[in-house]
This record gives sequence, structure tokens and C-alpha cells, in this order.
Amino acid sequence: MSSTKTELLLLAAGQSARFAGIKQLAEINGQPMICHCLSKFRQGNEWMVGLANGHVVLGANIEVIIKVLPKTISTFFAQSWQQGIGHSLAESIQVLSAQTTHVLVGLADQINITQSQIEQLLATSKQNPQLIIAAKYNQSLGVPAIFPRTYFSQLASLEGDRGARLLLRKYPQQTISICMPEAAFDIDTRHDLNNI
Repeated sequence: MSSTKTELLLLAAGQSARFAGIKQLAEINGQPMICHCLSKFRQGNEWMVGLANGHVVLGANIEVIIKVLPKTISTFFAQSWQQGIGHSLAESIQVLSAQTTHVLVGLADQINITQSQIEQLLATSKQNPQLIIAAKYNQSLGVPAIFPRTYFSQLASLEGDRGARLLLRKYPQQTISICMPEAAFDIDTRHDLNNI
């Protein structure tokens, strides 16, 4: 089993046009949504075991969102955030350390994912370092997902609203899926928020 160094990119750059407000700051269990989702990758003030580091990728409303994040958290401003999640992810690949072997791509609005599910992704990646590890929900592969360095250049060339799922569709034979129905629910509208 080879040594792995995994970093998190938690994508939170969008404007949330359908939400009619700053979605990342919507209250979930008494804290801003972005902090609630970030906590799934943390143990207290540290990254969970298996995560070497992490970065929150911001774009729209960065000035107000950055204020609610812990001061110790690394943030990355995706200048092309208006062009879609693909651009934000592609641009943020550059923030990863040269020693990083894997990237864990997560979304800051998948509020039902559990810490144990993230741990399962990380453990499976450590056991299968050459493969992509992805959540499976709604009969398809999606994020959160872990990509080996082999795929970094392809992630860095994503565009528009086509995010990591594009690669998951392209490489099903190189992907191990983890059943994660909780990942199917994300917050897009006020109606979604009211239904939790």
C-alpha cells in the first residue's frame, strides 16, 4: 500500500442564483451551511485522519463568506467562478501542494453527507491509490470523489458547468463507487432549505 497525501477542495464559489440569497451562509443546525459542510472533513480544529490539508474554493460574495470561516482554513478565490463549477474546480487545482497524490472534491451544499462516509472514501482511496473513488447516488457517480494525481491535468482543463462528474462518466472502469444516497440532496433553493 503506497503512501498517499490527499487534499480537499471544497467548492463554494457559486452565486446560488436560484436560492435568492447567499446560500453558503444559510443556517444549518445553528451554523452557516459552509461551516456545517466543512465540519464533515474536520476533527475539532484539525483535518480528519487521511486528509493532509484542505481549501475552500470561493467566488461570489467572498467578502462576507470568508468572515464566517475559521481563520486557520485556507481559501482560494476562483477568478473565473462566474463561468461555472468546472472553471472553479479547474482553477483551484493549482493550489494543491506539489507533494499531493490525491484530491478530494466536495461541495459546500451537500449537507447530509456524514463524516463516516468521508472516512470511507479516504480509506478506500488509500487501499486503491491508483483508482478514482466516488459517491454513487441516483444511479450515477458523483462527488464527493477522490482523484489520483494522474487525473489532475484533466480536472485542470474542465470548463463551464461541467464539473468532476464529467471525468467520472469518462472513467467508470477506473472508479470504485461508494453507495451514498445522502449525497443526492443538496441545497439549491429556499424550498430545499425549508424541507430539511
